[in-house]
Amino acid sequence: MARTRNEEAYNDTRSKLLTVGMNLIRAGSYESVGINDVLRTSGSPKGSFYHYFQSKEVFGLEVAKHYHVQQLQSAKEILQNSELAALERLSAFFQMAYDDFEARGFTQGCLMCNLSTELADEQPAFQKLLREHWHALSSEIATCIAELDKSEIGLEHLSDAEAGDWLLNSWSGALTRMKAVGDGEPLRLFLKTTFKKVN
Repeated sequence: MARTRNEEAYNDTRSKLLTVGMNLIRAGSYESVGINDVLRTSGSPKGSFYHYFQSKEVFGLEVAKHYHVQQLQSAKEILQNSELAALERLSAFFQMAYDDFEARGFTQGCLMCNLSTELADEQPAFQKLLREHWHALSSEIATCIAELDKSEIGLEHLSDAEAGDWLLNSWSGALTRMKAVGDGEPLRLFLKTTFKKVN
């Protein structure tokens, strides 16, 4: 008689593997993280990986989705907070991200940035998924920008969508510099330049 799978336990373990994978890849790289690293760090039985994921690539794609869901939810909670003015919301969103990187000692980048740099031009499945994730986050930022005077952030010559893309592109570039110098100064310069009219 076939055993009935405990869905709650299955989903809990799968989620734990994704969280561990997310942290390991963020701290290192997709290529450097092995399946055994994920199992050992999560405390899961050796050989159980393929019970949850068909391959490392599938796992990597699911990790990217796992990260994106968390990131987008956090973005929405701040950027859609009607109790704050739009400019304050936008500033708070990037400040929240800064605080997260500061808590990590500026030693880890954004998982989306890391995966985009490492894999997007080599693996079509990652490129497609990451493109969708970048667009979703940029669109959320653009929706907030639509509620403010873009001259307050020096982007009045751009459409809302272009302004959202520009901010995300600039922030991502600052994250790359952050990893190179091991310090938060590139991020602080972004905040100081973009939100000079806040406070």
